[in-house]
Amino acid sequence: MLMKECTVLLRRVLVAAILLVVLAGPVLAAPETPVATKDLKTYTLEDLSLYWLRNLGKDGLLDFFQTMVVYQEGVKQGLAPTAAEVDGFINNTMGRDIFDEFKQLYSERAVRQLVEYTLVTSAYETWLRDKIRREQNVTVTESEAHDFFLDNIELFHVPEGVWLSLISVPTKAQADEVLRRLSTGENFNDIAGEVNMDPQMRAERGELGMYHLGDGLPEPLEQAAFALAEGQYSDIIQGANYHIVMCQKRYPESSPSFDEIKEDLMLELVEAKIDPFYIDALNELMAREMPRFDITADLFRPDDESFNQ
Repeated sequence: MLMKECTVLLRRVLVAAILLVVLAGPVLAAPETPVATKDLKTYTLEDLSLYWLRNLGKDGLLDFFQTMVVYQEGVKQGLAPTAAEVDGFINNTMGRDIFDEFKQLYSERAVRQLVEYTLVTSAYETWLRDKIRREQNVTVTESEAHDFFLDNIELFHVPEGVWLSLISVPTKAQADEVLRRLSTGENFNDIAGEVNMDPQMRAERGELGMYHLGDGLPEPLEQAAFALAEGQYSDIIQGANYHIVMCQKRYPESSPSFDEIKEDLMLELVEAKIDPFYIDALNELMAREMPRFDITADLFRPDDESFNQ
């Protein structure tokens, strides 16, 4: 059966695009490109590709085809990004260092194609939802929003919050060095952009963003973060690695009035009304386009009717 929650496919675009990179031989680096070595054994790009193929299998291919359908529809609607938009995503969202690390394994053309799939599928979701809103004349009145607010008042209580930055390093010695540098007055985010072990966190200069109590931070991090005043940083927090967290700003617990959240709430309720039309539209698109794929690889040829419903 087709996925009922088709919105999920738009959030899986990076996985599907990686699958494309694995399958699309002409844009790959040489299969003998080294990925890692261990005990005198070299693991290559081909080893990695076979791993992805084995684990994604038929379900991965189905997800890939669904993503390609959305991508092709987006291109038909003129949603292909410009080169400047691709560069903007690489520099500001993906992170240039992550882009460069992908290029160590795959060609620049392949990685840019991955970015294009991400941008087009996201733009298509926005385009389709806006089209549905206009055609179905989806609206929410202030009275509807007020009734929803009163019926769900507990949803609008906002716990205490903090805006956080984080430095994570693999060893205690490195964490001690970070504390030493901070004690001399060096900027927390400058250090985070230099030493964070995660490339994305380096690109974000350590910015975690807003967290409220109960949002899911690991307990040691949450306890440390909510004990800090604005502008303070923690001592070393040991987990699998070593962390130092900084509180950039604190936000008090609050319970906003209806008037304070009315506009945002009305927009959210409009989106909720659009959801069933959106899922139906994606299912219709898949029902029309999925049977047009002619699967030639025995490895992926389905043994059921998934691709024909």
